[in-house]
Amino acid sequence: MKFKILTMALFMIFSSAVFAGDDKAVFKKKCGVCHALSSVSKESQGPDLTGYASKRPADYLKAYMKNPAEAKKKYADIYNKEVKGKYKFAMPSVKLTEAETESILNALK
Repeated sequence: MKFKILTMALFMIFSSAVFAGDDKAVFKKKCGVCHALSSVSKESQGPDLTGYASKRPADYLKAYMKNPAEAKKKYADIYNKEVKGKYKFAMPSVKLTEAETESILNALK
């Protein structure tokens, strides 16, 4: 019985690690509904994020992915210049693991 539980736990850990390693798949699942990435999708409600990470600080992107409302305040200069008033919808808070956040950042490079 303990062996079965251990086997199942290891399977879940490694299968999620493999999924998190597929950066574009994580982007498509977590962000693709609203955002385009030229190599994943073509249409979007929010900004096309192709190459986004190379143009903005990683701290800003991580903060914005985890808590957009707080990031808007902390990084008001970037938000006001690039996002404010340009889109119909505000970005919702998305529950992301640290691995998913890193995968998305990698996809945005």
